[in-house]
Amino acid sequence: MREETRREAVWQFLTYAFILLGAILTLVPLYWIFVASTLKESQFLSSTSPRLAPGDSFFANFQSLQARENVQFVGHVGEMTHYIDLGPFYIAYDFWNLWNMGAIESSIFVAGVYTLLSLLLCSMAGFAFAKYEFRFKKPIFYAILATLILPIQLLVIPLFLLMSQLGLTNNYWAIILPWAANPLGIFLMRQNMRSIPDALLESARMDGATEFQLFYKIALPTMKSSLAALSIILFLFQWNLFLFPLVILDQGKYTIPVAINQLVGAQRVYYDQIMVAATLSIIPIFILFLFLQKQFVSGILAGSVKE
Repeated sequence: MREETRREAVWQFLTYAFILLGAILTLVPLYWIFVASTLKESQFLSSTSPRLAPGDSFFANFQSLQARENVQFVGHVGEMTHYIDLGPFYIAYDFWNLWNMGAIESSIFVAGVYTLLSLLLCSMAGFAFAKYEFRFKKPIFYAILATLILPIQLLVIPLFLLMSQLGLTNNYWAIILPWAANPLGIFLMRQNMRSIPDALLESARMDGATEFQLFYKIALPTMKSSLAALSIILFLFQWNLFLFPLVILDQGKYTIPVAINQLVGAQRVYYDQIMVAATLSIIPIFILFLFLQKQFVSGILAGSVKE
């Protein structure tokens, strides 16, 4: 008995040590990015060893980043130029010009809209594949999963031609719609919704519930943890999307990855500004995961056990 207890204690110690090592390996680069964003470029490029103490140049680096003409990272107050003349008074009606969005606001808007739309489509498709029988159900599902192996480089030209024909070039919908029905999201929701008892749905049908009511009154409320986990995955996918936004969007509508790419010039790389931009880009993801971390873990594990 003591031998078993000792063995369990050793394995528990090794497990926690491995988790601690993984956390350190993950957090140290993030911390160094923050430290580098507070230093002058010459300070961390000329140093022979990494500096761990933050400096005092963050706001100076941020001002240099904001002063760039080819990209705007954080939005600023604009000017309304259309007014209705009412004699002694003027009423402005072009409120969309009151705030000029930067790359961070653009990324938050695009990722937020994409996440909400994709959650709706993926949950509906997952419910259909989990709880309905129809012709060619399995081949269609496997075909959807097969699209996961297609690299984005293969899809850029066809998607660009399609969006050009639809008149969506330099439009945020061009990077939202192509991946709205995310194959990974459909798979996760299908796996989780299989755990909903069929008897529960049948009893609701006998009580007069429509098929759509079964979806949004029974299926969705039981999938809150799974939806929270999927929202993080979808938000992060759109937040990190680089190649297609680089092709389809023009200057002024850049998202975070494309905006950071503009800091790499042919003659010089602005490392101090890159570090500031990287630090700012981490904050929204960190806040999102901070609020949804419990649901993320339980939602990922919810469909892993087959009953």
